[in-house]
This record gives sequence, C-alpha cells and structure tokens, in this order.
Amino acid sequence: MLLKGALTSISLAIAAVTTVVAVPVSQTLKGRQQDDTSGDGQVTWDKHTIMVNGERLFLFSGEFHYFRLPSPGLWYDIAEKFKALEFNGISFYFNWGYHSPKKGVYDFDGVRNVQKAFDAAEAADLHVITRAGPYINAEVTMGGLPNWLINMYAMARRSSPENDANSREWLEQIDKFLVPNQISRGGNVILNQIDNEYAVNTDPKYMEMIKDQFKKDGMDVPTIFNDIGAPNGNWVSGPGSVDIYGWDSYPLGFDCANPTVWGTNRSIHWREANERLNPDQPLALYEFQGGAFDPWGGPGYDACRQLVNEQYAKVYYKNNYAQGATIQNLYMTYGGTSWGGLATPSVYSSYDYGAPISEPGLMTPKGYEVKLQGTFFHTVKPFLTTERFEPKSDNSDIILIDGLADVNTNTKFYIAQHWNTASEELDAFHVQMETSDGEFKVPHKGKLVLNGRDAKILISGYDFESQHLVYSTSEIFTHQDMGSHDVMLVYAYEKEDGEIALKAKSKASKVKIETKDKTVTQSALKRDIVQINYKHPNGTSPIYIKNAGEKDLLLLVAGYSSATRWWAPIVDSKNGDRVLIHGPYLVRSAEIKDNSVSFKGDIDETTDIQVVVPDNIKSFKWNGKDIKLKPTGHGSWEGTLDFGRPQVEYTDLTKATWKYSQGSPESQPDFDDTEWITADHLQTNSVTVPDTWPILYADDYGYHTGNIWLRGTFNGTSEITGFNLTCYAGAASAWVIWLNGEYLGGYDVGNQDFTDLNGTLIDPEGKNVISILLWTTGHADDWDADDRYKQARGFTQSELLGVKNQTIWAIDWKIQGNLGGEDLIDPVRGPYNEGGLYGERNGWHLPGFPDDKWEDASIPETKNRTGVSWYRTTFEVNIPEGYDAPMSLKFDDDTKTRYRSLVFVNGWQLGRYANDLGPQTQYYLPKGIFNTNGENTLAIAVVAVDEAAQVGKITLEPYTVLESGIPDVELVESPTYQDRAQH
Repeated sequence: MLLKGALTSISLAIAAVTTVVAVPVSQTLKGRQQDDTSGDGQVTWDKHTIMVNGERLFLFSGEFHYFRLPSPGLWYDIAEKFKALEFNGISFYFNWGYHSPKKGVYDFDGVRNVQKAFDAAEAADLHVITRAGPYINAEVTMGGLPNWLINMYAMARRSSPENDANSREWLEQIDKFLVPNQISRGGNVILNQIDNEYAVNTDPKYMEMIKDQFKKDGMDVPTIFNDIGAPNGNWVSGPGSVDIYGWDSYPLGFDCANPTVWGTNRSIHWREANERLNPDQPLALYEFQGGAFDPWGGPGYDACRQLVNEQYAKVYYKNNYAQGATIQNLYMTYGGTSWGGLATPSVYSSYDYGAPISEPGLMTPKGYEVKLQGTFFHTVKPFLTTERFEPKSDNSDIILIDGLADVNTNTKFYIAQHWNTASEELDAFHVQMETSDGEFKVPHKGKLVLNGRDAKILISGYDFESQHLVYSTSEIFTHQDMGSHDVMLVYAYEKEDGEIALKAKSKASKVKIETKDKTVTQSALKRDIVQINYKHPNGTSPIYIKNAGEKDLLLLVAGYSSATRWWAPIVDSKNGDRVLIHGPYLVRSAEIKDNSVSFKGDIDETTDIQVVVPDNIKSFKWNGKDIKLKPTGHGSWEGTLDFGRPQVEYTDLTKATWKYSQGSPESQPDFDDTEWITADHLQTNSVTVPDTWPILYADDYGYHTGNIWLRGTFNGTSEITGFNLTCYAGAASAWVIWLNGEYLGGYDVGNQDFTDLNGTLIDPEGKNVISILLWTTGHADDWDADDRYKQARGFTQSELLGVKNQTIWAIDWKIQGNLGGEDLIDPVRGPYNEGGLYGERNGWHLPGFPDDKWEDASIPETKNRTGVSWYRTTFEVNIPEGYDAPMSLKFDDDTKTRYRSLVFVNGWQLGRYANDLGPQTQYYLPKGIFNTNGENTLAIAVVAVDEAAQVGKITLEPYTVLESGIPDVELVESPTYQDRAQH
C-alpha cells in the first residue's frame, strides 16, 4: 500500500538494501580439506530420536547467524556459551547474498570465512545443522537471495533453466565447505536443510534440483525440511521430500508491545500429527520460538525479552517435550546485529531477538532456564525413548498432565502444566503414579503446585547411578557418580514443598539422613521405601542420605534462583562425566587432570562458589589461576572468586575532538553528475508496475543498498506548475527532496504533489533540477515464493503538473548508489556496508581519511544542519587482559526534528538510527571490529529529514564488565582510506 504525506509513521511498504563482494568463482577459497576416509560417522533415526554413530541424541540446538556477528573470533565465544547452556547442536543459515555481490563472484574470506564457524562449533563439541537455502528468510534483505538476482527474469524458488543455474552456482560454492565438514568426513554436520519454509506456490522440481545438487556435490547426511507453523505435511513424501520432516512454530508471535499477554495456542496434538505424517521419524521442531523480533517503532527488545521470558521457556518448551519432540532448534539462541544493509525492512539494526544470549553476548534468565532443561535430558537418558500414556490425577480440569513412559525401563515422566497456558494462578494437584514399586498418590505429604506460568517434569521408577528413585516432585537438574557416593540436584521455586521417595537397599528404617535444613523430614513410605520431605530454600540445601543405594547419596535441594547458578560441565565427553559448580555468572568448561579440576568461565561480581567433585580432586583452578577452596564434606568444597573491578578506560565522546563536513552537494543544481548512470530503462523485472517512465528503480541500475540519489532535470515553461512523485520503498524509509537547491520536504513512502511552484522555485525559462535522497531499509523477503523480493526501491511515478499532452517521459533522470554498484570498491566489508551518500562514495567513513581541513564541531551538536552532515572522531578503549566489557554506542536525543543516522566504527556500518521512530538507541560494537586496546575511528552520517536537524548526545559505555575466560579475539581486517577519485 502506498501512503501519502509526510514521514509521520512507518509505511507498510517494503524496502531495499544491498551491495557487492569480490572473489570470482575461479578464486573462491577452498573449504576444510579432509580425507574422506578419516571418519565413518553415520546419522540414523527411528520414531524416537536421531542416532549419531549409534548413540541416541536429544538434539537440543540453537540458531546462530555468523553473518550477524562480523567478528569470527567471537564465534568461538558464542559457541562456548551454547555449550555452557547445554546446547549440543548449533544451526547455521548460510546467506547467499552475504557472499555474492555479483553473479559469478563469491567471497568466503575474512568475516565471511564460514570454515571458522564450523571450527568454532567443533571446538565446542556442537553438532551442526546446515541451512543453505538457497532461500533462508531470517529477516534479512531478500531473504538471503543475492542482490543481483533481483534482475533475473525468471521467478526465484521455481525450477527454470535460469533460476536453476543461479541456485546451483550458489550451492556448488557453499558445498565446498558443507561437504568436508559432514560427520562422514570427520566434521560435525549431521543434518542438512532443503530451502526454508517452502509451503506456498511450491514446485517439486525446484526441491528436487536442490537435493540433486547437494547429492552431486557430496552431501550425504540426512535431509530435513521445516514446514510453516504446524505439521502441514509439505515435503513429507513424493518428489522433493526429505529424510526427516519437521516444522517450526512461534506460538507467542511478535507482539512485544503487550509482553504479559499470552494466548492459549500451545499445541496438544503434535504427537498425533507426527505419528500420522511420519511415524518412523522423530518429532522435529527445526525452528521453535526462542525470542521475538521487533520492528521499527516497536517497544524494544527489553519488552520482547519479557514476552518470551524464562516462564515462557518453562511452559512452551516442556509442552514440546510432552508432545514427543526430541529435535528442537531455538530460533534465535543468539540473535546478533543486522549490520549495514543486512536487514529486511521489518527489523532494525539490533537483532537481539530477546534470545537466551543477548546481542552483546550476555547471559539472560531464559538462558539459565534453558540450561536447566538441557542438562536434564542430556542426563536422564530414558527420556529419549518414550511412549505416551494417560496418567491419573486430581484437579485435572485445571492441570494438564502428559505421561511419557520409557519403552526400555520402568521410568515414567509426568509433564504438568496449566490447561490455560496463560494462567497465573497457584494450583495444587496430585498424580497417581503406577510404578514397579507400587501405586502412590503423589505427593504423599505436603503440596505439589504449579505457581502460575510454570511447568514441571516429574519422574518415577528411575534408576540412576547406584540409586533407585521411586518418584520425585522436584525436577531433576542432573546426577553423577562421584566415586564414594552419588550426587543428585533437584529444584523448584522457593518455599514450594518437595518430596522424593527412594528404594532402600534393605529397610527404610535403616536409611539415615544428615542435614542442617530443619524443614527436612524422613518417613517410611513402605517397608523398603524411604520418603523425604523438604521445603525448597532460598539457596541450596545439602541432604546426605546413607543406606538407600549401594552408595550414599548427596541430595542437593535448590530453590529456583539458586538452581539457575548451578553448572554441570562435562569433564569426560566419552562417558558423559560431569562436575558441579555453583555461583559463577558463566561456566564455559571444566577439565580434570590428575587430582585437579580447572574451570573456565566468567564472573560479574565477587562470587561465593560451591564445587562438587570426585573424591580424588584436591586442587582447583579458575581461568588458569589457582584458587583456594575448603572442603565441607561429601565431595563438596567452598570458597570465593574475588572480582577485582578493573580500570576499563574509554573516551568521553562529549569531550572528544569532532570534525564536521557538509555531505550533500548533490542537492545543489550545479553539482556535476555527468558520471552518474542515466536512468533510461523502459522495462523492468520488478513486480512493482511503474506508472511513468523511465524506470526509476535503483536495482535496475545495479544499486541495491542504503542511500540512493536521483537527480531529474526539465526545461521550465509557463505551463509547468509543479510535479508529482510516488516513492516505493520499505518500512522506515524516507526521502528528502530539493528543487534548484531549495528544500521542499522530507517524506515517507507514497505519493506527493509539489504544486504552485511556477514563479517561485521553478525557472520558467531555464533548466530546473530536482534532487532526491532516498533512505532505504532493505528489500522484501520472498516468504510466499511470489517474487515479492523484487519490489521496487525508487519511484513509480514522476510527472510534471500543468502540462497538457504530456509525454510519458517528462523529466530526464540520473541515479547514483554505492560506488561501483555490484563491483564493490570495498570487498572486505562486503555488499551491505556502503550506500550512495557522497561521504560513503568518497571514503569519509574509513580510518585514515584526511579530515584535518574539516571544521571543528562538538556533539551534542549546537547548530541546526541541513541536508547530510558528517562527523568524525577517534576514540580510545582499554580493556585489561582477562576481562570482557562489551561496548556500545548510545544516542541520547530529545530533539523534535527528524533525522536518520549511520554509525561507522573503523569503517564498518554497525547501526542505523531513526530519532523519530526508534526504538533502538544503543548499538553494539563487537570486539574484533573495534580495538579494545587502542585507537578506533568513529564516523557518523546524519541525514536531516526535516529542513534542518542537530544530532544529540552520543556516548560510549559498556553493557557490563566481566572477569572472563573469553577466547582470544583477533582484530578483523579493516582497510584504511585510499583515494577513490579514480573510481
């Protein structure tokens, strides 16, 4: 829909954004080279799970987009955090457009070196799901299709000679990395997706073409497909079908403006649908809602994080498990940044997504909840092979309980949640548990409750280590054989009752407990079954139990908040052995060597820790340094990690020396545009129908990203009273117009008449020049496979007013976008980094640009500036070794005049700011892009949408300061300024 009027709201139209890279096909970098016989990895499956080399796997995966974090060194940091939060898989979209600025040109170097993404996954021992499209969606411009494809005559995502050839070209290039990283070649790739959410306007020949190309190139892992929103049965069978079908779901949607409002739309029928559609395959959720994206003008990601919070994770993820899901990929687990022109118009620069790991890489309450769940089903193996049964319970009109019974043992699971998903009530219930030890009404004593938006996985008949658990009303985090005794940690919300029953090796009366917790009681449930009751504390209470199993049992009873700070890092991947540590902000890993255990992790304050380790462990290290802990009995040790707040130094930008230059000479009538492209096309492949000619769509002339300049000339006459223009672009786009150097206005997309100009601004006897600056925000996606991505970015109509018998070509136009168009002038930063501003074309955003002749300025600005203004400064940052202080650039602006702004750090466009739209005011600066121990260059481009504007306060500040075990992060190559005049 085209909207008229000034820029007072976000348009519903959809916009464009793109550029170019620079490595011809013949020069593409080769992927990982490994002998095909180096591994014999096999991925198989049955109706319960997938199996990797014969071992059953609950694939708990998280989505990560390497292209949204342009610092490969940080990929290792994020992968370690995935592993710490108990993900055992990572899913990668591969963005065709990110690697290919021009047909036949591909770049897999620098920030596009996808091999480093595979290496990071391997270093963290994560299985990999590859999703190379060709179409990916992902809220990226054109859904990941390359910019140059917009001028393809054939439809995308349909089989035709033209589209097949283009798609095969991409697959051949990316398969050089996918193929050698498969598990069958010694890598970590175990599943490979065919296209993405392809369910409307489908073509089986297209799907078969993709499958054939993957197979031809050597892909042999199982193929997968994620259906849209529900098990609709697309590509389950017939031509185009895949090996393991699945679907995606975003049950809470994306209304972050109402973060406490939940629907009642969680599914209770997925198990039946999966058994009907693909009964021999595991239930797979290849994208399940891990957060929510936020649009221009939205409430911001703090609200999204509240909408899809840890309570959401409890209720909706556990409902998935109740339905039988054993493959779950959370979209997103780390969202990152849609830097440069990467985004589609539906989102702004931040893609934080309210994910378990935030945009600057920080832990969140939902991340901690995910860790509790992941540790559970990686520990409790009977959960992987279950069939549904109907348990008996009271209060069943309020509480839904799904029963899952292991087919190989007597273990049963009871997943309890409110029938009303959105319920915030406190409701008590009992479960009638039929076990091999008898039938029990649980709890026998005290209350079992669901406190509002909560869900619980209860268990009965479970043999673990040397113990036999009859049942538990507390949820299990993990358990471990520690040598002389066993350990199990259970949790629930603080002050909730808990009850476990253990089989005694002889008589219940001989079972002894030791604890300082006065809420703990012991009784005989049966002659050989001991019942232990307790209150979940504000913290963790140890209960030492003797004579229940073959070994003594250390039962750690935690309140929920305390449980979130328990970590159980694996120290022996072959056997799955773990140690336990409580307290740190993040525990990345642990390693046992001889009689010592070394932990690697992060703390955000002085932290009391508790460690539970095997009997032989006598010494401890934290991030390579010895720490002193004192034993407290039963393999537990206590101590303190001291946080010495470092001196993190960074420039105060309000006191920095800024340089200023006016940056829109194109608005003046005497500007020399002779080198610009003449807009003279009469035909277009766009789906947007023009109303007048010539075609004024930027993509038709090879300009796909960011700001676009158009200059139109016409000879004045006494008849001409003005002109009419219709702009077509995306949400948050804007255009600013001048006539003969005089500002006419700034507008949203849509139609605008400029009237009554004769005798004022129009020269009736001479040449007149219209100058237009179009700010674009990306191209549409192709979600419906209808070529929507080909929507125009430009003007559908340009005509003079007052002229009789006007021809269809009333104004002569020239057009300019990024320097070089698809032939990138800066291939290192790639196709989305630069648009068509005068300063971008001349390298004003780059380190080393000679700005010494610019005038001095200050920010906050004290002057109203018209057109485009450029500001440059340098800043210093010093973050001491052993610390992580993710940095940001923050706008603090209460000005009422509208403007748009680009943020460049060391030449990289890391953010787009719209002061009248928001909501984003804080921009993440990834380590590696900026130098954490030295000088950096900051350039700000300000486009006044109103006649004049002044930029507000801009500051540097860290999100937080951590004493950290973060891996080393190398500086990204950031080419400095070179004279671009010859280009």
